[in-house]
Amino acid sequence: MKKHASLSSLPDLGRMLALAAMALLALPACGDDGATDEQLQASEDQRRQLEQQVSELEEEVTRLEAQVARQQLDAEAAQAELADITQQLEEARELLASQDWEGVYQQLTQVRAELAALRTQLAAMDGSLELNAAFVFGTAPFALGQTYATAGGDTVTFSQVRYWLSNVTLLKQDGTTRALTDSYHLMEVINAQELDGTSTPVTLPANRRERVQARAVPAGTYSGIRFSIGVDPTYNDDLSRQAGELHVLQNMASVSWMWFTSYIFTKTHGTYVTAQGTQGDFTWDTGTNANYRTVELPFPTTVTVNSQKHLAVNLQANVEALFASLNPSTTPSIGATQSTESATLSDGFANMFSLVSVENADR
Repeated sequence: MKKHASLSSLPDLGRMLALAAMALLALPACGDDGATDEQLQASEDQRRQLEQQVSELEEEVTRLEAQVARQQLDAEAAQAELADITQQLEEARELLASQDWEGVYQQLTQVRAELAALRTQLAAMDGSLELNAAFVFGTAPFALGQTYATAGGDTVTFSQVRYWLSNVTLLKQDGTTRALTDSYHLMEVINAQELDGTSTPVTLPANRRERVQARAVPAGTYSGIRFSIGVDPTYNDDLSRQAGELHVLQNMASVSWMWFTSYIFTKTHGTYVTAQGTQGDFTWDTGTNANYRTVELPFPTTVTVNSQKHLAVNLQANVEALFASLNPSTTPSIGATQSTESATLSDGFANMFSLVSVENADR
C-alpha cells in the first residue's frame, strides 16, 4: 500500500510560504532615506500583515504534519493487517495440504471478516480530486497570440486570460455537500508580466494553469460538482484574510484596481480587428461582489471517493462564450464602473464551462 507523501512534497503549500517570504523581502526597510511618514507606516503595516500570515502558515504546516503522521499510521496499520491476512492464507494452504477441511473453512471465514473490516476502514479514509479545466476557443485549442473569429464578426488575439476558481464543492444525491477547504485557485494563461503594487519590481513568469489537485477529499459518494468564479464577499471585502492562494501578490488585486480593496475576479486582455479593418486593444476585468458566479455540473453517474478510489473531473473552459453577448470593438473596456457589461461578462465566464468526462479509477 502506498504511503501518503510527506508534507514537504506538497507544492501548493510551498509556493504559499515562498510567496509570503518574497513579499517580506520586497518591502522597503523602515529606515530608507526619502520615504514619507505615510510610506513608512504603509510599509510597516504590510510587514506586520505578512509576518502574521507567515506565522499562520507555519501553524498550518504543523497541523498538517500531524495529520499526515496520523494518515501514515493508518496506512501502516492497514499494511500490518494485510500482512496478518496473508499469513492466515498461508496457514489455510497448509491446512489444505493436510486435508483439514474444517480448519480451512474456519480460517477462510476469519480472513473474509478481516478483509471486510479493512475495506470499510479504507473506504472511510480521505480520497483525492483532480479538476481539469482546459482552455479552448470553440473547437480549437486555446493559445495566446493565436487569432480567433468571434460570433460578432471580429477577430481577436489574446495576451492573457485569468480567473479565480473558488469554493469547490462536491454534491451528494441527498442534497448535502462537501466543501473542499482552502479552495481558491488562480487559473490562467499568461505571458511574463510585472506585478502591480509592489515596492520593488517582481515579475510573474509565463504560465498556463488549468488543473487543480485536492488531496484531502472527504470519503463519500457524489453526484456532481459546484464551484465559483471570483472571490466570495468574506474574502473579497477583506484582503487581509488569507485562504488558499488568495494574496495581493498574485496580481489579481492591485493598487490600480478598486483602490486596493478587493480582488479582480477575471482578466481577459487582447487585441481585436473588425471586418472593416479597424483594430485596437480590449481589456475586460471584473471584480465586485455582484460579479461572483457559481457553476453547478451534475455527473453522468454517481462516483465514489476514498483512499482507494481517485476522482478526476475533466472540463472545458470555452473562452468563446465570453463573446456571445459582448463585442470588443464596441466595448473595448470593462471595469468596475460598468456594472451592466461586467454582469454580462461574468455570466459569460459562468457559461464557458462544460463537463467532458468523469474518471473514477482505482488507485
